[in-house]
Amino acid sequence: MRLARACDGFSTRQKQALALLPLLFHVNHPLLPGYVSGFTPAGISGYEPSDEVLAEGQRLARSFAYKTRRNAPAPILGLYLMGSLGTLAQDESSDMDMWVCHAPGLEAGELQELDKKCRLLEAWAESLGAEAHFFLIDCERFVREDRDNRLSSEDSGATQHYLLLDEFYRTALWVAGRTPLWWLVPAYEEHRYEHFTQTLLGKRFIREDEVLDLGNLSRIPPGEFIGAGLWQLFKGIDSPFKSVIKLLLTELYAAEHPHVRCLGLDYKQAVFENRLAPDELDPYLMVYRRIEAYLQGTGDLERLELVRRAFT
Repeated sequence: MRLARACDGFSTRQKQALALLPLLFHVNHPLLPGYVSGFTPAGISGYEPSDEVLAEGQRLARSFAYKTRRNAPAPILGLYLMGSLGTLAQDESSDMDMWVCHAPGLEAGELQELDKKCRLLEAWAESLGAEAHFFLIDCERFVREDRDNRLSSEDSGATQHYLLLDEFYRTALWVAGRTPLWWLVPAYEEHRYEHFTQTLLGKRFIREDEVLDLGNLSRIPPGEFIGAGLWQLFKGIDSPFKSVIKLLLTELYAAEHPHVRCLGLDYKQAVFENRLAPDELDPYLMVYRRIEAYLQGTGDLERLELVRRAFT
């Protein structure tokens, strides 16, 4: 539903770019955008392009003929958009931040080729009027909080690991590939996440090759609040209204510590309860409501008015 709302705000060529991205990560073809070499990791887990997508691919390269990749390796586990797309915050300047989650154990040369492909696809998307940014994620390293790269255009690095994960879970749009394991764990079981997911996998309620694990939101280390606050002060130079909102969300999370209830959990709870109305599930509206309740509770009506202006 949110993906459809996001596409409603795109031009025809931007929609074309988004529709073709899974295919372009799924295959290596010398005449398709993003081609680096035949050795570049390609193949999205569980993905099969539709007839419409294949027709678009053939319009780009008449010699392109798709062959089903039965039993072929699928080093790319999933593609997910995160951020303001499909929300009330989307506008003509909204970009596409896409997480490209890949299998662990790719060699350095393979990662370099995949990274180069991402940069070529960014340039191709730009030629269609779509600003796109791709972020490579090794899921196993991510769960260990072991990363050395930024994972969104709003990310300041590893100092905001859990705050970024919270934003990802409540704003991410599934594009292709596996289901994040987090979505199969009820919000009330978040504190028993590892035990619960091991039970699901161990008793084969779910198949391991259909999910990927990015971790859980059972805790946010207090040090992240400081790093996030300083980062938003810096970002506020260019995006003051967005930074005001994120600063206040960080503040109310810090005020709740150590019993933080992440908005990502509220979002998941709403889905589990089948509260699927667009406004109910708008991540930015959820942020506003949470901040509004916090500021009304503290009697800070002046900052509440500032937040309201930031959302208009």
